[in-house]
Amino acid sequence: MARAKRTDRAEARRRYRASQELSESELDGDEGEAPPAAATSRSARPSRSATAGSAPTPPRIGIGQAFRLSFRPLDLRGDLAAFPRIATRTKALWVPVALTLAATVLVAVIGTNGTDLASVLTNFVYQYFVFTPAIGGVFIAGFLAPRASWLLGIVVGLVAALCFSIVIMNFSAQIPPITTTPEQAASTAFVVSPLMGALFAAAAAWYRRFLALSSPNRARQAANSKRSNGKSRTANARR
Repeated sequence: MARAKRTDRAEARRRYRASQELSESELDGDEGEAPPAAATSRSARPSRSATAGSAPTPPRIGIGQAFRLSFRPLDLRGDLAAFPRIATRTKALWVPVALTLAATVLVAVIGTNGTDLASVLTNFVYQYFVFTPAIGGVFIAGFLAPRASWLLGIVVGLVAALCFSIVIMNFSAQIPPITTTPEQAASTAFVVSPLMGALFAAAAAWYRRFLALSSPNRARQAANSKRSNGKSRTANARR
């Protein structure tokens, strides 16, 4: 009987140990599955760096408000002070001037009186970049100018007037006939082209600001591209 009791006690102890090991293993399994759940919850939350690095989307404003905010008061002193920097460090001046000079060379070499494709294209660039008022070059200058667009329009208009005077004085057979004398046409060009250049360049700058205000996503993309270009330039300078 004593041996049977000892056997029963030993069996009870084994069962107890087995039940304890089973409970411990279950607890270990629950603890092992907990970290992935916690990790999932942490990964579902946006990181602080991503939240801080992403720029908020600017609110969209109405067309009427964008129309009014696109106007800028004339800053004569500031525009004159900024003109040398704009003329040398941006493409707002040399691009329209280069196009105007290229159009003048095409008129002198090819002419505008033919019916072939080259003459048709030459006539197109002549009408927009040389002939008074030359609205093509001044519109490009105003659209690219960060400021002082009217001043760039005057300069591009003067260049166009000079090119027009050269064409009508030396290559009159390459262009359609004019209704006045070359001297009168040249004097009119030097008055009309700068005035119209200032007006069209200012209108182009207003239109660029209007697009930026009415399309906030486009403005944010432009700011991000400028920021990335600045960072790349800084990295290249450090190298």
